[in-house]
Amino acid sequence: MSYLSLPRVLSNMTSRNSTDKSSKYLSLNRTAGHETHHIQKVCSTLSLNETAERRKRILNRNGSISNQYFRGVHKHLLESHAKEVCHSMTIDDLYEEILFEIYNNIGCESSDACRESLVEFAKEVFKIPNATHLEISEIAMKKEPPKLRLNVEVIKAENLLPMDSNGSSDPFVTLYLESNISHRYNSSVKTSTLSPIWEEHFSLPITEGPRDEVLIIEVWDFDAAETVKDKVNKLLDVKGVRGLSKLMKEIAVTASSGKHDNELIGRAMISLKSIPVTGLTVWYNLEKGSKTKSRGSILVNIALSAEKNKNVASQEHKHLLKLLLVHELDSSQVAKYWWSGKFGAMAEAIRTQHAVQSGLSPVDCALCQWHAYSTVHETHKLNFVLFNSILDVLAPVINYLQNDSEDVKTFWEGAKRLLPSCFSILRHLRSKQISDNKILKTLSEVLDILSKLKTFEVPATIDLFPKTVYGWLEYEDSEKPNTIDNVIIAAINSGAKEWMEQIKEVGSQTKDHDSDEEKLQNVIKIIQMVRSDLQRAMEYFDKLFYHKIRVSYSTTLFMFYDSKLTEICKAIVEQVCSNIKKLDVPDDNFEYLPNIDNVNMGTTLFEVYLVLKRYNTLGQSLCPNCQLEMNEFYLWFDRGVTHWLEISIIKALNRIQKAIDLDQLHAVDETVKYSSSAVDTLAIFYQIKIFWQQLDWPDIEGSYLFVAKIVNDICRCCVFYAQRMSHRVEAITKREQDGDMFNLSEEWCLAINNMDYIRQSLPSFIKELGTDTVIRRLGDYKTYLDAQRCASTIKAVIDNALDTQRNQIVELIEYVARRMSPSIRRYLTEGAEVLHENSNSMERLMMYLDGSLQTLYVNLNEVNFQRVLDSIWEELSIIIYDLVQSNLDKRRPPAFFQNLRATLHTMISSFKIGDTKTSDVRILSEIENTLELHALETADLIHQYYLERFKYQKQQETSPFGQLTISAQFTDSGLVLTILNARNLVSMDKNGLCDSFVKVFMIPNIRFNGFTPLKTAVHNKNCFPLYDEQFKIHLTPEQRQMEDSLILFCVKDKDLFGMSSQYIAECYITFADLIAAEGEQILMNLCRPEYTDSLSLRALEYRQGDKQAKEFLKKLKNKSYS
Repeated sequence: MSYLSLPRVLSNMTSRNSTDKSSKYLSLNRTAGHETHHIQKVCSTLSLNETAERRKRILNRNGSISNQYFRGVHKHLLESHAKEVCHSMTIDDLYEEILFEIYNNIGCESSDACRESLVEFAKEVFKIPNATHLEISEIAMKKEPPKLRLNVEVIKAENLLPMDSNGSSDPFVTLYLESNISHRYNSSVKTSTLSPIWEEHFSLPITEGPRDEVLIIEVWDFDAAETVKDKVNKLLDVKGVRGLSKLMKEIAVTASSGKHDNELIGRAMISLKSIPVTGLTVWYNLEKGSKTKSRGSILVNIALSAEKNKNVASQEHKHLLKLLLVHELDSSQVAKYWWSGKFGAMAEAIRTQHAVQSGLSPVDCALCQWHAYSTVHETHKLNFVLFNSILDVLAPVINYLQNDSEDVKTFWEGAKRLLPSCFSILRHLRSKQISDNKILKTLSEVLDILSKLKTFEVPATIDLFPKTVYGWLEYEDSEKPNTIDNVIIAAINSGAKEWMEQIKEVGSQTKDHDSDEEKLQNVIKIIQMVRSDLQRAMEYFDKLFYHKIRVSYSTTLFMFYDSKLTEICKAIVEQVCSNIKKLDVPDDNFEYLPNIDNVNMGTTLFEVYLVLKRYNTLGQSLCPNCQLEMNEFYLWFDRGVTHWLEISIIKALNRIQKAIDLDQLHAVDETVKYSSSAVDTLAIFYQIKIFWQQLDWPDIEGSYLFVAKIVNDICRCCVFYAQRMSHRVEAITKREQDGDMFNLSEEWCLAINNMDYIRQSLPSFIKELGTDTVIRRLGDYKTYLDAQRCASTIKAVIDNALDTQRNQIVELIEYVARRMSPSIRRYLTEGAEVLHENSNSMERLMMYLDGSLQTLYVNLNEVNFQRVLDSIWEELSIIIYDLVQSNLDKRRPPAFFQNLRATLHTMISSFKIGDTKTSDVRILSEIENTLELHALETADLIHQYYLERFKYQKQQETSPFGQLTISAQFTDSGLVLTILNARNLVSMDKNGLCDSFVKVFMIPNIRFNGFTPLKTAVHNKNCFPLYDEQFKIHLTPEQRQMEDSLILFCVKDKDLFGMSSQYIAECYITFADLIAAEGEQILMNLCRPEYTDSLSLRALEYRQGDKQAKEFLKKLKNKSYS
């Protein structure tokens, strides 16, 4: 509510400027230009005497009802005259009233010295000239003292003296003024208690001087009218001897006189000059005459007040508060938002006296303060703590008042003046540094005010948010008025909007002619500043907003920023992406690498993506259930991601090439067996992985396409590394080649290890990319079959890369083996020639082999060392085959091959380094067998053939030629051999039968010189002959120890004329098998030798100049073709 000015009519006013500021706060709904005109008009039409005369009709000077109109005055007439008094009041009238109250000070604080100081202070506050002051002071002194009332609240009593026979009392209170003992006030009776609680209020008129008055409070025990019978019935309730004595006395008095008097428990006498103007609440001890015994105590609240019309009193108090506050602000020169409601001692004394002598309640005073302080707050901002404390007093009352009451209107008019500054704080939070604790305290107080105001119902007649004041507020067309909640959100958004406009102006503003780089840098700057603002909101303001008004400040800000940032960023990002040119990415042959200096790195665009991603993540945590425009920001970068992947493969290939060029091919440290380029290459891959993790592409299908591209690019990089590392080490070898001997160095070993290290790391690295997660998400999004197809595609890419790398490693290892083969060939050849002779070349070759293998063992890892040995053995098989073939053609003697075999064994021993064994047993076995056969003498070679036949015989389960049964027993002198029978012999005659006999040979012949073949008798026309013949064969102990010696049983068919015999079949048995089955029948399958591809036969065929070999081969051919 605005207020009328209090015009001053003074003929001798010396200065008008002294009142300008006071009048400014005391004007009502009018502009500054009309203020003076309004004051003069009021003064000219209504003189002071006329005004006083009109007031005398119904109201006294202080606004109370005149005695002659105490009865019969209509309410509307009373209110009308009260308003007239208010509106006709001038500053002189108010000053006169304040002086009057000072001269008639009530309360214990008043004194003559204090009175003079208060008068001087009031004169200064009102800026009254001395002459005018004397005139008004004289009028105030002559006025009758105010009619005061003593307000007493009887709260409770404790430890009262028991007055009844039952040990209790029925207390009530009587209170009166000493000057008017006939006018008493009684409280209610509290039965059977010594600690009664009344909480009853009384108002006593003071007719004499208040400083001379004494308040008397008496506590009585109530005794009801009872008969003797009633008294006797209380006998069972008596407590103690004293109670019984008292009851007997009461019965006697009742029986004799029938009287029943109340008994005084005790009294308290209180001088009013001890009561301060603000009143007091205190315990008083009860006394009775000169008795010192404690009779209990009583708690009362005592205060003084005057009779005055509430409307007039409130109006005066509002104006007084404005004047006191203006003087306080001028004299103390306090800063804005500083003053929190604490007046000086003089001002507080005047304010308190006026409130008390006007009869204003704490709520009335709070409402006056709300009005006055909010008015001053419009031009000089006060501390919000002040308004919060006033709201704490008003809050319990406002909701219970009628919406059309003057108090409610006053309250909401004050709120209407206060709210713009509250919302200004919300809108300009960014203008203050968080290090200044005042901003947080101020914000807390503002939110408290808004929280309390939200709980009140705004009257329909109050326009709380006028357009003339809230220019920043967007008004909707709907008839529904804005609420405080709506305006809070609008204020937050308005502040954010204003701040965004400022940072866009301060930063480099994006224009059409700016480069893409400048546009992106500006976007990054804006997003980072917005994110910082949100972080600041979450860290400092969110808790306050939520706890005070249940509003998420950061969420509200993000919802506003969402659309604004989307509008700014989307157009710029899409434009930049559309300007990206396709890069020239090398094919799988890697014939050339693009110049990395000419490639647009696209780092700024990726930085924008990361900034937006982090910002969107923040938004999802702040607004988990909101559909944000920024959620699909990644779609703007689809072309950009392809560009980044192209850049990554080009950068990776160039960096790998550079890593290989700078690699000195030395182990990184003693614990590993690979060099720096392998470590650098994996570091490059991990940079790609970090890029993919940062990208974190939300779209499932797009995520699979991109990760598949990354997997393919990494596999290509692995293949590229293997190729370039091979070229690098081959180039080193060509530069360092010394003669025909291949120098196997550490560089070769590390190159192989590097390639294998990259290959082994590839599967685990691909897994770290999260391909399994992408496939699983794809299966959830589409179908399991689609996911399996995609997984198979990625696996095929990886397997192909692993195979290609393995092939590169094998090729490099084979190259090493091929380069070592000339030296190995020379060693084997010279060793076969000069094995048992002194030869420097042999020593040199042995040193070369030992050094090479030692280098391989020390520098290669176990897997690659094994691979090199495998490759060497393969080369060795080729060398041995070539040596054997070439020397067989030269018809070298067996001694040559024996030397060659011994040389091979010497070389093999040098290959057994540490715990490492020969790598390929099959190849070594074949080589050993080949050399062993060619090193044998012809007889031994023939014997080797028969051993092969014996093995074949043992593998046969059946025979088409029949079986032969024998038994054997070794004796001290030799062997007892029994040929038992034959079965199912193949028929050799036309009659389907045969005439068989068995011939026995000892093999090899050179071991059994002088042995004559044995022969059984002929059994004619019988395919199941029973020979049953025993032979004794003399053997030396040495011959018996030769367990691989064979006995050949040749079964033949004798012809009719006995001229020649036909060959049926043969079988074999070793001495070892005879020993194993000694004394038992041995059944052997008969077989015919075949001219097969046997190693022994091949060796015999090469001995074309050997007569024994020729004859054996001739007989063998005859047998096989018979």
